[in-house]
Amino acid sequence: MQQEKPTPFLIDDEQVIQALQELENDTYNSTGIRYSSGGFASADIFDCDEDYFDVQLKWGVQNDCENTVHTENYTMDRLTLILKD
Repeated sequence: MQQEKPTPFLIDDEQVIQALQELENDTYNSTGIRYSSGGFASADIFDCDEDYFDVQLKWGVQNDCENTVHTENYTMDRLTLILKD
């Protein structure tokens, strides 16, 4: 019986989660929302194919005085987990 070789684009789920968390943390720190009450950054995968994940990043400030939300879409390479615009 021949074993199937894993395909190179299937990586560990933990690595993908960590890459998304790094994107959130980098956004949280680089945009200054860290110092705002209600500041947030959230990265989610909304689609994928054999080569790429489609990632949506939402960040901004939502509190009783302000409601500012920015949305950015990126493509993440499934093999390297590097983002492209």
